[in-house]
Amino acid sequence: METFKPKIDFFWVSDQTPLFVFVFSFNVFLAITATLGNTLILIALHKVSSIHPPTKCLLRCLAMSDFCVGVIAQPLFVAFLMEIASANWRILYLTLSTFNFTFCGFSFATATAISVDRLLALLLGLRYRHTVTLRRVRCLVVCLFLALIVNGFIYSLFSRDFANCAAFVVIIISLFLSVFSHVKIFVKLRQHQARVREQHGGHGQANGREIPLNIEQYKKIVCTIACVQLALVLCYFPLFIFLILATTTKLYKIGSVFHISSLTVVYFNSTLNPILFCWKIREVREAVKITVKQVYCLSS
Repeated sequence: METFKPKIDFFWVSDQTPLFVFVFSFNVFLAITATLGNTLILIALHKVSSIHPPTKCLLRCLAMSDFCVGVIAQPLFVAFLMEIASANWRILYLTLSTFNFTFCGFSFATATAISVDRLLALLLGLRYRHTVTLRRVRCLVVCLFLALIVNGFIYSLFSRDFANCAAFVVIIISLFLSVFSHVKIFVKLRQHQARVREQHGGHGQANGREIPLNIEQYKKIVCTIACVQLALVLCYFPLFIFLILATTTKLYKIGSVFHISSLTVVYFNSTLNPILFCWKIREVREAVKITVKQVYCLSS
């Protein structure tokens, strides 16, 4: 197994006291906001009944993944920062890496699955509810989660290069499927709107067999997941660059300013997602407001 040795050709975050204090405090804050924010989203999704169960299951998985980042990954990251100047940081980092590959990768894969789910809802029409069932979605979620856990253990215990390459493949496939799904959805919705305008101007009625769903709610969920995926790409891009450099240059600059900053941006995504959920989906926003009011009344 490769050993991590300090390099003198880059700055260690532990050597930059003001930056270290800021990153440490900011991650403590993000851990709290990610935990509370995603707890509210999970409660809100439980109350909302207008979202189709398989889609709601995937949304719950995304929120649960972000919740686990706030509860497990970020506290471990804060502990890693505290021990980065000592000899005890290796075990913490290997444990943290396993959870990072699992939860962060699961967020990426789940967001892609939601995009594909929305595309299938548009393409399959009435067959969607018989094809995309809750049982099949749960099986997919379990398989994804197990695969990402295995990859996390491979990174920590066996081969970092192999795990990094596997992560690159997952990211590239996820991005391709997401872009393809959203482009296809955009094209189909434009065609549907044009057909509705033509039939509205004539004497016929729109064919309900092709898109038998609530178009307004459908657009809200598609817009929400598009924003979530854009935020994922922006937040994960620095870490993606770090992994490429670490793999190609063979320099595992663990603890550098670039490494710590890129992980912090990734963790920030878990706080950002609940905000996007509340901003884009009115039903979730109203359920969150009701939950907050109930908590406030109980505390009073």
